[in-house]
Amino acid sequence: MAKYSDTVYQLSFTGKTMKDAYLKACKWYASNVLSKDELQDVQVEYIKCTNKQLPTITARLFTSVEEADIKATHCAICKETHKAFFINENCNCAWCNTDAFDRRIREQLNIKRSFVKSKIERSIYD
Repeated sequence: MAKYSDTVYQLSFTGKTMKDAYLKACKWYASNVLSKDELQDVQVEYIKCTNKQLPTITARLFTSVEEADIKATHCAICKETHKAFFINENCNCAWCNTDAFDRRIREQLNIKRSFVKSKIERSIYD
């Protein structure tokens, strides 16, 4: 299932070497995010910054939600609204625009996934 994510926080770490900066970033993430139970769904991305004077690693934190949860909530709201405004209680889900949106997302993900997979496989065998 797909996840939607957004950047929550970003922090940069510098060191004498790139390894030193990376270890500082990992230590900060482990002690301030990973060890907290309430922050268990936060993901991290480490970005190497080579254009600075000192070796720098940026830790970017993301939070995400599952697509299935969003869709279930949307369907519940849609059905509740349909019952409130229309006489018949049957909701026609075949007319739902979110299904078409979902198909477009899946098509784009499949194209991107196959592109990335081919690039990775090509780099392994070169």
